[in-house]
Amino acid sequence: MGKQKTPAEREIALRVGARIRQLREIQHVSQIQLATDIGIRAGPLGWIEKGKHLPSGRVLYRLAKQLNVRIDDLFQEQNVWQPDAPSASDASPVLLPPLDTGAGGEPMKAAHVICQSVADKLPELEDLCGVTKMSRIPLQVPFSPTEAGAAYLAACVRQGLGIGNAVVYDYLELFENAGLRVVFMEMPENCSTFCGYDRLNRNAVFFVNSRLRKQPEQQVFRLAFELGRVFWYTRKAYGMDAGEGSCAVNGDALDEAQFARCFAACFLMPADAVQATVWQLGLTPKAWTWDMLLRVKKRYGVSAQHFALRLQALKLSWSDKQKKSPRYYLFKEELEAFCAENGPAAEPGGNRTPLTMNGRLTDLLFQAEMRAGKDQKAVNAVKRVLRQSCVKFDV
Repeated sequence: MGKQKTPAEREIALRVGARIRQLREIQHVSQIQLATDIGIRAGPLGWIEKGKHLPSGRVLYRLAKQLNVRIDDLFQEQNVWQPDAPSASDASPVLLPPLDTGAGGEPMKAAHVICQSVADKLPELEDLCGVTKMSRIPLQVPFSPTEAGAAYLAACVRQGLGIGNAVVYDYLELFENAGLRVVFMEMPENCSTFCGYDRLNRNAVFFVNSRLRKQPEQQVFRLAFELGRVFWYTRKAYGMDAGEGSCAVNGDALDEAQFARCFAACFLMPADAVQATVWQLGLTPKAWTWDMLLRVKKRYGVSAQHFALRLQALKLSWSDKQKKSPRYYLFKEELEAFCAENGPAAEPGGNRTPLTMNGRLTDLLFQAEMRAGKDQKAVNAVKRVLRQSCVKFDV
């Protein structure tokens, strides 16, 4: 490691330093932590990021490995992302802004640009594999923006997936088998998910924050939440608002976030299935115990809070405290006390099995490599965008 001497060396050092800093910030790793991980002090790493020094081959190797990229990715002249690009064309998936996250500012703008770049590459990868780019289920369905409309839409989607009212545990497998695109990647801490709609291929793409890997219940619910948002978008974009006039009859109109939450609850916990479970156990609305709630919610792979809220919505649970506050739900105080003691990421009763992140994406990359043979240029272009976007895969 040493100071660059020629203008060309200075240019390379600045380029490499900027790329290292950018990748580190995208992955939300501090300079001190990265320096520790690669076995050097923070000071020298700071000089590298500023372009004052060009790292040695050994340090470059450790940096690339820790940042999940190849060494040549650190020397690229142009970024794989296009922050100044014009709005998406007809051939580019429309990426929707996140909801229910509380995130914003520059980190969110950067995440949006990066996710858009990945979304643009997914159809290319599917072309390389020779697989269909269209979703197996229709993503344009007329519905009323009410609770009844959310339940109707959830039933339609489940029917399209061939599961009816069955209790399902692995929704990620269902999504991917239907051709829906799911990508797990590093995103800002307060951002759980993005979603987008591919107008050209009538498909959707979902981005899930891989930092939530210890909260699989949250990941599953957010996937269903974003699917509801995709339907909300297509309803607006294609003028399918015929159901709004029935809001006065079927209930008050919901906004986008409210509708997506209601859809997710109905989709993951169908009314008929939950009712059957409760009745088979002989549980009356006042017979629920804390332990029984934690046992039954595991069948659906959802959080205890989401299951308690669903029971209340279906009038399958009751607490005298609901008389004082309609916002109260079963064991609300116990759940809040548990989170206060163990943190918001903890799940009472234990977590469900973690989701297999980027399984289909990795399989597609492997298939693309096999089909490409000796000419790997197109495959490598896709992989480069994925690597630099903090999408982890194992090929």
